[in-house]
Amino acid sequence: MISALLAAFTARNPYLCGRNFKNTHIMIQRIQSVFLFLAAITSALMFLFPIAWFKDFTVKLYVTHIQNFVPGSELIFSDFKLLPLSILAAIVVVLPLLIIFMYKNLTSQLRLIRLSILFNLVLIGLVFFYYVAQVQLVTASEAAYDKGIFLPLIALVFLFLALRGVRKDIKLIRSADRLR
Repeated sequence: MISALLAAFTARNPYLCGRNFKNTHIMIQRIQSVFLFLAAITSALMFLFPIAWFKDFTVKLYVTHIQNFVPGSELIFSDFKLLPLSILAAIVVVLPLLIIFMYKNLTSQLRLIRLSILFNLVLIGLVFFYYVAQVQLVTASEAAYDKGIFLPLIALVFLFLALRGVRKDIKLIRSADRLR
């Protein structure tokens, strides 16, 4: 059904009839592209959900800022201190989206997925071992983790699934080259 609609659409539009459009359409439908897209969406949700609550649910830690619900109290630390975390989180969101469109060069796609996994691990380490620990020291309370803490872990699973898909494609291409 979809291929019939695509054929009809490209037949009417001479600019889209070329070989590149058809190859692009086919290659973006690979399963690792879906996993990379899901990793990007999951990572983007980190900006919406809090990472942790502190001090009897009066202080909330986000990727971009710290929200304090006590009126008239001073800031724990400035949002400028969270800038490296915000930049790293933005890289973790954008990199899988860029990797999707690098389908013609599987080896660079494989390297960039590994780099994205590394950035994701660094993000998880920064959140757990630095930022949460710093807020715990300042507030003198334990962290109650929220939904945002699990999102990088889910994105990491999607990245590993995408890595496995790219490896399968490379293996398939190498086996086809041996048959020639």
